Amino acid sequence: MTTQQSLDLRWLARQVMKHRRAALLSLLFGMVGGITTAAEPYLVGTLVDEIRSGAEQGRLLEFVLLILGVAAVNLLAYNMLRLYSGEVAYSVDYDLRQTVFENMVRLDQSFYQRYSSGDLLSRIHNDMNVIWRLNALTFLRLGTAVFMLVTTFVLLAQISLNLSLIVFVVLSISTIIQVKAGLALSVIFEDVQDQGGVLSGFVQDAVTGIQTIKTTGRETSVAAKYYDENMTYRRKWLRFRRRNEPVGMLPNMVSELTAAIIVMLGGVMAIDGTLTVGDFTSFLLYLGVTSVWLLNLGTVYQRYQQAKGALNRIAPLLQESKIQSPKRAVVLDDPQGDIRFEGVSLTIDGTRVLEDIDLHIGAGEFVAIVGPTGCGKSQLVNLLARIVDPTEGAVLIDGCDVRSLDLDSLRRIVTYVPQSTFLFSQRLDANIAMGETDVSDDDLMSAVERSRLSNDMSQLTRGLETLVGERGVMLSGGQKQRVAIARALVREPRILVLDDALSSVDTHTAAEILDELGEVLEQCTSIVIAHRAATVRDADRIVVMSHGCIEAVGTHDQLLGRNAFYTQLVEREMMLEN
Repeated sequence: MTTQQSLDLRWLARQVMKHRRAALLSLLFGMVGGITTAAEPYLVGTLVDEIRSGAEQGRLLEFVLLILGVAAVNLLAYNMLRLYSGEVAYSVDYDLRQTVFENMVRLDQSFYQRYSSGDLLSRIHNDMNVIWRLNALTFLRLGTAVFMLVTTFVLLAQISLNLSLIVFVVLSISTIIQVKAGLALSVIFEDVQDQGGVLSGFVQDAVTGIQTIKTTGRETSVAAKYYDENMTYRRKWLRFRRRNEPVGMLPNMVSELTAAIIVMLGGVMAIDGTLTVGDFTSFLLYLGVTSVWLLNLGTVYQRYQQAKGALNRIAPLLQESKIQSPKRAVVLDDPQGDIRFEGVSLTIDGTRVLEDIDLHIGAGEFVAIVGPTGCGKSQLVNLLARIVDPTEGAVLIDGCDVRSLDLDSLRRIVTYVPQSTFLFSQRLDANIAMGETDVSDDDLMSAVERSRLSNDMSQLTRGLETLVGERGVMLSGGQKQRVAIARALVREPRILVLDDALSSVDTHTAAEILDELGEVLEQCTSIVIAHRAATVRDADRIVVMSHGCIEAVGTHDQLLGRNAFYTQLVEREMMLEN
C-alpha cells in the first residue's frame, strides 16, 4: 500500500523554515511596521494635547518631526516587508511545485487510473495557488497585525485601562466566533476545488477529443453536459461564498460596534474631564487602524481555511509510489539482457491477469509474443521495467530480481515502445531525443534511418525541426510509431520491447523496419508483441499466450500446424494477401 502524507499547517511551516532567513526578516520588518503603525495615533493624540495646553513651537516641531520620522520608518519597514514576504511565498511555492511534480512522475500507473489529468492539473495549479496566497498574505499582514494590535492595547491601556479592557473583551469574543464559524469552511472549499477539478477534466477531455465530438455530431450534448457541471461548480462556489463572507466581514462589524462603544463612553469621559481631547482623538484614530488590521486578520483566517482544503487535495500527489528503488539498490554495470520469468503471476483489481509464467529469454535472443487481445502480453513485458510488479514469483535480469535493481538504471536497460505513442508538443528531434542531452546529430540521424522515419522527411516542411503539435497531431499513426522506435534506438537499449509498435504501418514498411533493425536486434535482447505472422516469423522463438498463460513456445515452423491459434493467424494473413 502507498503511504500518504498528512498535510497541515505544521507541514507547511516546515516548508517555510527552509527559507527561515527571509521568513524571520519579514517577521522582523512586520514587527517594526506594526509598532510604528500603532505609535502614530498615540503621537497624534499627544500632539493634540500639547497644542491645547499651549506648548511652545519648538516643542510642537519636535512632535511633528517625530511623527514624520516614525512615518518614514513605517514606510521603509513596509517596503522591506513586501520584499521578504514575497521571497518566502515564491520560494515555498517553487519548492512545493518542484517536489510535487518530481513525485508525480514517479508514481505508478494505479495512481493515474484513479485521477483524471484535468483533476491533477487543477490540483497542481489552482490548489498550489491557494497555498501561495496564504503564504504571501500571512507574512505580509499577520506579523504586522499581531504586533500592531498588541502595541495598540498597551498604549490604549496607558490612556484608559477600562476602555482598553472593553475593546479587548469585544475583540476576544469576535475571534472566538470567527474561529468557530470558520471550522466548516475548509471542507466546503475542498468540495469547490473538487468540482473545479471535474470541470478542468471535462474541458481537457473535450479539447483532446474534439475531432471525435465533431465527427459524431456531439457538440450540443457535450456543451449541455458542460453546462450541468458548470452550474454545479457555480452552486458550490456560491454556497462557500455565502458562508465565507459573513466570517470575513465579522472583524469589520465588530470594529464598528467597538467604535460606537468608544464614541459613547469616551465622549462622556472627555466631557467630564477624565479623558483628554488628545486621548479621545487617539482612541478614534486607533479604531480606524484597528478596523483595517482586524479585516486583514479575517482575510488571513479565510485563506487559512481555504488552504486546509487545498492541502488535503495536494496530499495524494505526495504519496509514496508502490514501485520504487530499494534502499540498497543494485546497479548492473555491464547488463547482458538475460531474462527469466520464474513462477510469475499477476493480479490486478482482483482479476488474475497472468498465471504461473515460466520463461527464459537468453541475452541477445529475438523473441516474439502472440496471442488474442487481453491474454496478458503487454502486462508480461510491463513487469520488466517494473511498470507493475508480480503478485507472485520473480522477474530476473542477468540473475538479479528486478525489484532489487535501481529503478532509474533498470529503465535505461529496458526500452519500451508501446502501440499507442505519446508525442510532446515540441519539435520532432526533441521528441526523439526526449531529454537525452548527449545525443549527437549522427546518432539522431541513424535512429531516424533505422526506424524508416527518413521516408517521411520530404513530407515534413522543416524536417526534424518540424513542430509535431499537441500529442503529435501533425503526424499520422505510422509516423508516430516510427518516432517512438527512433526514440528507443537513440537510447541504445540492452533490452528492446516493441509492444505491437508496427501495427500502424503497412506490412511492407514493417518488414523494412525489422530489416533495418536487424543489427540492433542482434546486439540486444528483443521482445516483439505483434498480431501479424509476417512480423514474428523470423524470431528465434515465438511465445503463444492465452488467458494469461503460455500455451506454446517454438519457432515459426514448429508452431505452424501444431498450435491452433498461430496456424489460424498465418492462414488468415495469407487469405488477406491473396
